[in-house]
Amino acid sequence: MKQIAVSFFSLFFCALLTVPCHVCAVSKGIRVVSCGGQSLHLYKDYHALVVGVSNYDKWPALTNAVRDASEVSWLLKRMGFKVTLVTDPNSEELKRALNDLAQEAGQEPDRGVVFYYAGHGETQTLADGSKLGFIIPRDCPLLREDLQGFATRAMSTKAIETYSALIRSKHVLMFFDSSFSGGVFSLGPAVLKVISEKSALPARQYIIAGKEDEPLPDRSVFKRFLLKGLKGDADLIHDGYITGSELGVYLVDRVVKATRGRQHPQYGKISNPALARGDFVFQVVETKTDTGRLFVETDPEGARVRILNIRPRFNQGIELEPGKYHVEVSAAGYATEKKWVNLGAGEDKTIDIRLGKFGDVLTNSLGMKFVFIRPGNFVMGSPHDGDIGLDDETVHRVTLTKGFYMQNSEVTVGHFRQFVKATGYKTEGETKGGCWVRTKHGGWKKEKGSNWKSPGSWETAEFKETDGHPVTCVSWNDARAFIKWLSRKEGMAYGLPTEAEWEYACRAGTTTPFAFGPCLSTGQGNYGGVGPYFSDCKSVYSAVRKRPIKVATLAPNPWGLFDMHGNVSEWCEDWYGRYPE
Repeated sequence: MKQIAVSFFSLFFCALLTVPCHVCAVSKGIRVVSCGGQSLHLYKDYHALVVGVSNYDKWPALTNAVRDASEVSWLLKRMGFKVTLVTDPNSEELKRALNDLAQEAGQEPDRGVVFYYAGHGETQTLADGSKLGFIIPRDCPLLREDLQGFATRAMSTKAIETYSALIRSKHVLMFFDSSFSGGVFSLGPAVLKVISEKSALPARQYIIAGKEDEPLPDRSVFKRFLLKGLKGDADLIHDGYITGSELGVYLVDRVVKATRGRQHPQYGKISNPALARGDFVFQVVETKTDTGRLFVETDPEGARVRILNIRPRFNQGIELEPGKYHVEVSAAGYATEKKWVNLGAGEDKTIDIRLGKFGDVLTNSLGMKFVFIRPGNFVMGSPHDGDIGLDDETVHRVTLTKGFYMQNSEVTVGHFRQFVKATGYKTEGETKGGCWVRTKHGGWKKEKGSNWKSPGSWETAEFKETDGHPVTCVSWNDARAFIKWLSRKEGMAYGLPTEAEWEYACRAGTTTPFAFGPCLSTGQGNYGGVGPYFSDCKSVYSAVRKRPIKVATLAPNPWGLFDMHGNVSEWCEDWYGRYPE
C-alpha cells in the first residue's frame, strides 16, 4: 500500500408538585401564581448583558465563543429580554459594559438581570491558600508572562461580586461558559424549590461551565444545553416557568452525562445571605419553530459565504424556511467550496467548511501530512506507442471540480502499526496464509507466511524494514479497515483516491511522461532502472535498490508529493476497468 496508500483526502448536550403553578405576562410586567394560590409580581421586564471573547491578543483563540454569545443573545431576545451584546472586549470595554449594566439597567428593582460570558477563565491560588477565579478580556496578558498586566486587566470574581452588589434589581443570574473556581461564590448542589413568596426575595445566582482543572471544548456543550434548557427542557417541575435553581440542576445533570464525566458545571449563590434568598424566574415561552437558523464556520475566518439558491444575503444565524440550501464559501487564494445543507424547522445548524489553499499542509495526530490539491483538468492515460503506454490507458481529458487533500507520502509501517495496536486488526496476509507480491519478471505470486510485518522481497528473502518504510502486504480490504479507523479517530472523512485523482496528483500539472520530465532516473524514483527511459536519464544500474526505501527519501514532485513514481504500488478507490474508447 503506498499512499493510502498515498492519499487519504479529507472531504473536506418525577412530578414534584400535585397543584400546578402558573405564569402569565401582563401589560405592566411579569406575574406568577404561587402554588399557595398567591399572585406574585416578579419583574417589570428582563435585561441581559452577553459577552463573547474569541480573538485574544495573547491567549489561544476560541473559535466559537463569539458565535455562542450571539446564539444566547438571539434566544434571550426571543424570550423578551432587552439584550446588549459585546464581542471581543478589552479590559476597559468589559468594565464599561458591566458598569453600564449596574448603573443603568440594574437600577430598576423590578427587573430580572442576566449576565452571560463565554471566554477563557483562570484560577489562582493566593498566599493564604484560598483560590480566586478570573474571566479574561481580549487584551489580558498571560499570567506567566506579565503578572502585573494580568492583575490589572483580568476581572476577578471579587470584582464581579462588586458589580452584582451595585445592581439594585432583585434577581441577577450569571452564566460563565468557562472553567474556574474560587472567590465569592458559595458553590454547592442546586436544590429544586417550588415557586413561593420567597422566590421574590433578592437573589444573586451563578452557574459556571466547569471546574478549574477541566479543559472545555471550543464547541460548547454547556451552551448547547443552556439553550435547550431555556427553551423549556429545564422546566423540571413542568409548571410553565424555569428557575435559576432548576437550570443549575438541569445543566449539571445534562453536561456531565453528555461529556461522560469530563465536565462538571458548578452552581451557587453569592456568599452574602441577604442576596441569596430568592430565585431567578424565566417565563417558558413558545419560540417560533417554523423556521431554522444557519451558521457557517469558515477557515480562513472572514471567508465570503453565499447561499446560491436564495436572494437574501447570508448572515450568521440567518432564519430560513425548512429546506435545502446550496452554500458557497470562497476566499482569495483558496479553492471555493460548495455544499448542500438540509435545514429543519426549529433547527439551529452549524456547518464547518475549511477551504484548501495550494501548498497548504495538514498534519494529523499520527503525523501523516496532507497537501492540498487544487481542482483542475488534465489529459489522463498514456499513448500506446509500444514503449510505455498500455492498451487499457486510452488518452482522454478529465476535469476535477473539487480540490482535495492528499497524503504527501506512502502510509508507513509506523502509521499502520498504530492502527493494529489500537484495534488488534489482522490483515488478510496474516489470516489467509500470505500476501501477493510482484515478481522480478513482472508477474504476481503468493508468498506464504509473508505479511505487513515481514513482507519479504522478490526472491522471498526478508529485508529489514523500519517504521519509516511504506507498509506493504496489505490488501484493498486492509486499506479500507485502516481508513475506517483513521476517520473515526480523527473525526474527519478519509478515503482512497480515485484513479483520476491519483493520476492528476501524480502528473502534478506536467504533460511529460513523468513529473520530472521525459525520462526518470533512479535518483528520482525507486524502480528497476530499465526500459526506454532509463538510458536517456543516464542512470547507473548500481543505483537500483531492489527493495522499497523509506518514504520521502527522494525528491517530491512539483506539488510536494513523494514517491509518486516507483517504490511500491498504491491502492485506489476504483475497481479495474478499461477506459472508454
